[in-house]
Amino acid sequence: MLVLFEDTTAAHLDPLTLTRPVYDLRLGLTTIREKWERAVGLAPGRGPLRPHLRGVFPVSSLRRPAATLWINARYLPTPALVAAIRQRQDGLVREGDDVIAAWGDAQKLAAWFHAGQPQPTGVGRGIEGPPPPRLVHGWDLSRLNAAAIEADSRAAGLTPGPGPAVSAAAAVDRPELLFMHPTAIVEPGAIIVCEEGPVLLDAGARVMAGAMLRGPAAVGKGATVRMGARIYGGTTIGPHCKVGGEVASTVFHSYSNKAHEGYVGNSVFGQWVNLGADTTASNLKMTYGTVKLLDWPTGLEVDSGEQFLGAVMGDHCKTGINTVLNTGTVCGVSSILVGAGFAPREIPSFTWVQPGASVDYRLDKALTDMERMMARRGVALSRSYRRMMEAIFAMGRG
Repeated sequence: MLVLFEDTTAAHLDPLTLTRPVYDLRLGLTTIREKWERAVGLAPGRGPLRPHLRGVFPVSSLRRPAATLWINARYLPTPALVAAIRQRQDGLVREGDDVIAAWGDAQKLAAWFHAGQPQPTGVGRGIEGPPPPRLVHGWDLSRLNAAAIEADSRAAGLTPGPGPAVSAAAAVDRPELLFMHPTAIVEPGAIIVCEEGPVLLDAGARVMAGAMLRGPAAVGKGATVRMGARIYGGTTIGPHCKVGGEVASTVFHSYSNKAHEGYVGNSVFGQWVNLGADTTASNLKMTYGTVKLLDWPTGLEVDSGEQFLGAVMGDHCKTGINTVLNTGTVCGVSSILVGAGFAPREIPSFTWVQPGASVDYRLDKALTDMERMMARRGVALSRSYRRMMEAIFAMGRG
């Protein structure tokens, strides 16, 4: 059985992981959990959950298989890493101080679940060659996304070449690098350029007339690329998203919208985010220096080392029309940004930001607004989801 766990460093992925376990983060076409299940071919297990996430995400049962493979969910599978794990079926694999993978027997399962992560003994074996890709902060999703799309093109089970619903009036460059589900649709006048990497279109994805996509790019299940959109490489449009305007090197988790004009680049948006018309996120400082961002658990700014970096926004954040996000903006869960001028670069959860002031976003009002938004997509706001949001509100605004 496969079990994915969070180590003590995982908190630095907040605010994106305030509302999800690390394994539910999406980059490339799929989530980290889906990547590992596909890579190791074991019966899936989702691992220990933080208390406030239980009910929203399923908890693995403590049935006792003969062997359990525990994987650190911050790490992404590569052929070399998977090979190293398979060679160590009697022990563990490390990268520096990090436990990447550990094999446990039936007797260890309950104890490790109680601890929240494996408690292996021994030194273990390191990884030979380049270190495997891993997440340390939320903005790493943008940095690693192009390579994740490339990897998913080879393993996601999509069919290479234009599918049956590609209009004869669409243009596809390097069609062998277009990977499509049979139900994906490409309308007349769309342009798909795969010269620099593959383009992946999952089940029910729609590329509307006049949209332009440059790979590597991925469009998830039921997602829509709006008419006239310009989608550059390194971009993932998650399931059931609607995205238009100009986008580069950005990850949208599911049910998020950027339906209108405006530019966002090198950014990561959680689930149920809505960017109002002409919202723009700067991704380059005028000094051309590296971008500093808020590290959520410590409250300190850290240097990302990246010259291009836009915004990181937690679930259920919304912007009004003409909102401008400064380089390196970090926004918590369920906050609203409206008004002229640059929004603050550090925005706590459940905050309503307006010109000249920021006020608390009342929990009852936030939950009502969530329920309305989710209902428009046919998704119910469950009791478990409500309890999760109540717990995040109780954690404090940031």
